[in-house]
Amino acid sequence: MRRRVAIMDPAGKIWSEWYAWHPALPIDDSVFWLETVYRRESSEGFWQYRSFRPEFERRQALTEIPVCPGA
Repeated sequence: MRRRVAIMDPAGKIWSEWYAWHPALPIDDSVFWLETVYRRESSEGFWQYRSFRPEFERRQALTEIPVCPGA
């Protein structure tokens, strides 16, 4: 059985671990798809996503994106 993981940010909001089976755009990162991201429901009823990745990991991921699609 898989455990559900949650993170509380400094503002006291709880973010639940979620597997992005469709493209998701975190508010603090680039597009996530087929990988783990965190989400919560906003007061307006929409899903918000966050990655909680450190800045150096975000930069490293951006450098690994190929310049030519399909390369």
